[in-house]
Amino acid sequence: MEKHQIQRQSKVLFLLSWMAYSISYMGRLSFSACIGAIADDLSLSKAFLGSVGTVFMATYAVGQLVNGFIGDRVSPKYMVGVGLLGAGTANILMGFNDNPGLMLAIWMVNGWFHSMFWSPIIKALAEWMPEDRLSKAGANISTTIPVGTIMSYAIASLVLSLSSWRLVFIIGGIIMLLGGFVWFMGMAGLKDYIDYFEQTKKPKAVPDEPLESNPLTGLSFFPFLLRAGLSFAVAAILFNGVLKDGVTIWVPTFLSDFFAVSPAFSAAVSMIMPIVSLGGTYAAIYVNEKYIKNEMATTGLFFGLSALAILTLYLIGRLNIFVAVLMIALSLSGMLAVNAMLLTFIPFHFNRMGKAASITGFLNACSYFASAFSSVSIGWIAEKKGWSMTILSWLLVALLGVLISFAGRRPWAKGRSFAAADSRD
Repeated sequence: MEKHQIQRQSKVLFLLSWMAYSISYMGRLSFSACIGAIADDLSLSKAFLGSVGTVFMATYAVGQLVNGFIGDRVSPKYMVGVGLLGAGTANILMGFNDNPGLMLAIWMVNGWFHSMFWSPIIKALAEWMPEDRLSKAGANISTTIPVGTIMSYAIASLVLSLSSWRLVFIIGGIIMLLGGFVWFMGMAGLKDYIDYFEQTKKPKAVPDEPLESNPLTGLSFFPFLLRAGLSFAVAAILFNGVLKDGVTIWVPTFLSDFFAVSPAFSAAVSMIMPIVSLGGTYAAIYVNEKYIKNEMATTGLFFGLSALAILTLYLIGRLNIFVAVLMIALSLSGMLAVNAMLLTFIPFHFNRMGKAASITGFLNACSYFASAFSSVSIGWIAEKKGWSMTILSWLLVALLGVLISFAGRRPWAKGRSFAAADSRD
């Protein structure tokens, strides 16, 4: 395949991946943006609505674990498309539902289909993207999180101001269904490109340093994680999950409660957060590649920046809604940076060992187990103890993230050297 064809089709691959994960947020954050409106319309408590978020995140976590291992064996071109079609259908059903029990079931199904996106997309980039474009693709794919969040809150804010929360789910579901069809058509058009990379981008043993000499070779999954220095990454992703997703789902409600604004206005103001946080990933990648050169140490640095923003939120955030949103945005910017290090760039190191999807899936599963716990616990703390105590709990989590990340920098440096030895041509 000629170079210009590879360059052109690699851009198509990235755009399809970027599109798929960006619009997935419309089927995920629709519930967060509509919590206040749903509570008012159906007279449901914060604790119950928190449990709906918990069901989504717990199912998503289990799905990440299962689909991560499946993703090492099944092509991403099937998994991502099925996920978009399934999640889109679940969102449309949510828009027509009145039953609280059925709400839990539908959002659980939605969580499972959403677990079919990230690990296969990381595998697709790792296996089908030219080596000289992989780092840039890894950075740019992380922009799907803030961009998807902005789109979700923008649509939700507009629809809530003009109609009901039900239409938010229906519109998001239709967009995801359309995205599923676009994904399948795009993958069909990349058939020759994918075949080329599946034939050429394979691991090659170094003649004078056989694979058998690598300490990671032949290990089952959990001993592999320990030997590769990833146990600290597992702990760090737990704290990241609490702050990135557990906090995000409650931000519109926090703003509505604390500053007495409408759900529509709260959703609109929440759009400021992703705009500010967009630079976090690029800053982390720049700092890591130019100065630190250790993903766990970079993770510790950005946990610290997040902790500083949360402390400022606690001290002066109550004075003004925009100050509060800015501080939350800076905190989430740090968490997006941490997320990119742990869920994108660390798994990239293990692509040639055939474990990029399973490692991504496992780490993402851990993240969302933590998110599931924090979603309901944040609702409980906010309802029983108030938002000031809730913010202090976020600060504690960020500080624990700093400690565990810096403790893991040396074990990860050693594990990364093992992965690098296995991937040399």
